Amino acid sequence: MALTSLTLENFRSYTKSTFEFSPKTNIIIGPNGSGKTNILEAIYFLASGKSFRSSSLSQLVAWNQNYAIVSGNINRSQLEVQLSYPTQGRNLSRKFLIDSISKTRKSYLGNLKVVLFEPEDIRLTTGSPSRRRDFLDLIFLTFEWRYASSLSQYHRALKHRNELLDLIRKGQSSQSELFYWDQSLIKNCQIIHYFRHQFIDSANIFFASHPDPEIQTFYLSYKPNHLSQTILDSCLHQDLAFGHTTAGSHRDDFSLQSKLFSSVSDKNIAFWGSRGQQRLAVLAIRLAQINYLEEIYKSRPLLLLDDIFSELDTNHRQLVVKICSEYQTIITSSDKSSPILLPNSNQINLLQI
Repeated sequence: MALTSLTLENFRSYTKSTFEFSPKTNIIIGPNGSGKTNILEAIYFLASGKSFRSSSLSQLVAWNQNYAIVSGNINRSQLEVQLSYPTQGRNLSRKFLIDSISKTRKSYLGNLKVVLFEPEDIRLTTGSPSRRRDFLDLIFLTFEWRYASSLSQYHRALKHRNELLDLIRKGQSSQSELFYWDQSLIKNCQIIHYFRHQFIDSANIFFASHPDPEIQTFYLSYKPNHLSQTILDSCLHQDLAFGHTTAGSHRDDFSLQSKLFSSVSDKNIAFWGSRGQQRLAVLAIRLAQINYLEEIYKSRPLLLLDDIFSELDTNHRQLVVKICSEYQTIITSSDKSSPILLPNSNQINLLQI
């Protein structure tokens, strides 16, 4: 699987542009603000119908335009995702196509698998639990329909249950009305946890067997927040007092830990790791994601690296270079010397477009 070309129409800063890619390594060079990351975002959007930068799809449509189209050639097939505003109203619609034939998102997902490396990944170690939950979600949302569907149903049930808690507190509804939403939360939480556990277990096996001795010391400590009717019933008094559901997969977290910190009980890299160790841990978890895709889905992903070299030391830049040689990779960089690291790469200079 290789992305050979990408066409953007009214997407972010691009009115109409086409980019050609090598099946090996590609470097997009340009100063900050030139639209490098927009290209990676478009590829991610082509794979998943989602953005990794914004929760609002409306931000992807160019200013004063009523539609945006991203299309790409994958081997002998053409993938396309369209965003458009209807004639009446401002509700943005999304359409998936394969070879110009409209598809459901269920049948579309999985045709292009991507793994994204970005500078913001450092927040996986030091950021909030929601940042780490988003990371777990995005592993699956680009290709696993069961996870995407369960996550959507879970958040829908969570929203309705929280609204119902408020009505019960005001005496406008009865507690018996919670049963339907409780069952939806429990069923979908189990599916979400199944996939999250599967990735965490795979990552820990990957770390332990990695040739880099420092990566061998890493492991992920998963803290799932389980659900059952008993748990929901026991939390009901607290949920009513707070006005929201306090248990479930929306409260999950995990931490990146290192066996090097043997003198402390909590070996969280966020507390004890240097900036360099934190960067390496983030790189390691992305490598584990690549391994997981190949292990479970027997598919080699497309790698998207957003200005990643600026975040790594010389030794681990070479580790990235080695990985790049094994996959189709698209890298952005504002450093004109970056091609020296990958001398045989296809170069796209945005200043010359």
